[in-house]
Amino acid sequence: MIPIIDFNDPNHLKHIEEAYTTVGFAVFKNTLSPQDRTKLNYWFIAMKQFFDLPLETKKLYSYQAENNLGYSVMGAENVDPTAPKDMKESFNFNDTRMPEELWPSAGWVPGFKYKALKTVSIVDSLALNILSKFDTILSCGTTLVDAHQEMYNTTRIIHYPAYEGSLEDRQMRIGEHSDYGTITLLWQITDVPGLEVQDLKGEWHPVPYAQALDEGAVVVNIGDLLQRWTNDYFVSTKHRVVNSHIHLPRYSMPHFVDPTPGTIVKNLTNEPDKYEPIESKEYLMWRLAQSY
Repeated sequence: MIPIIDFNDPNHLKHIEEAYTTVGFAVFKNTLSPQDRTKLNYWFIAMKQFFDLPLETKKLYSYQAENNLGYSVMGAENVDPTAPKDMKESFNFNDTRMPEELWPSAGWVPGFKYKALKTVSIVDSLALNILSKFDTILSCGTTLVDAHQEMYNTTRIIHYPAYEGSLEDRQMRIGEHSDYGTITLLWQITDVPGLEVQDLKGEWHPVPYAQALDEGAVVVNIGDLLQRWTNDYFVSTKHRVVNSHIHLPRYSMPHFVDPTPGTIVKNLTNEPDKYEPIESKEYLMWRLAQSY
C-alpha cells in the first residue's frame, strides 16, 4: 500500500508522481549520507533524554501558541477536534524563530540545542531536495523551492508514553487528521507500530517501519497546502496513530515544511481553479488554532 522509493533509482521521479497522486504517502530510501545519519542518531538520544526529565522541568519550556514552539504535555492537543485529546507529549523547535527561553538548559540535556540545530540543517536540506523533485514533476520551474527559501518549518519530537489505563471512546495516540502545510518528513525512531494511512476508499493501512529498510529512510507525506497548490493533483491523506501497542513507548520526529510567510498559495496547474488563493501563514495559524 505505501510505496517505497529509492532515491538512487533512475525512475524515482515517475514513482514519486505515482505515489503522491494516489496515496499521498511514501517511504524514501537512500536520502542521507552516513555522516548525517550519525548526527541524527546522536540527536535521537538527546531527544529521549529530554522526555525522561521530570514533568515540572519540561514544563519550564511550555508551548507558545503565537509561534507554535515549545513543550506540550500529554493531552494538550487533539488534532481531530471531534475526538478526545491525543495520548502524546511533544516539543516543537525551529532554528530561526525559537525564543532562547524555550531551549532546555544544557544542564538538563548536554548539547540539546546544538544537536537540535544540526538536525534542522540536515532535514531542511533534504526537504528542499524533495521540493525540487516536485517542481520538476509539476513543470513549474523552481516555484516550490523558491517559496521555502526563508524556512518557516517546524520540527517536532514526539513521545507516546506506555499506557495501561482506561481510554475514552475514540481516544488514540494521535487522532485522524491530515497535515496542514506543504510536506511532512517523518522519522520513526522506534519500531513500535501504530501509524496508519487512509486510502481513497476509506480503508486504513499500516505504514512500514522505514528504518528497517534503510537507516536513513524517511516517510514523506503531502500536506493540505500542497494539495491546494496542485489543485488536488497531489493528495493530502488522513493518517493516525492507533493504540495497538499502547503498552510500549513510541518515539517519532515529524518535520513540518511550510512556505515563507506571505506566500500566496494558488493553482500551479492548467486546470480550472478548485480553491481561492490563500496566504500561507494565515491558513496555517487558522488550522493550528483548531488543535489546541
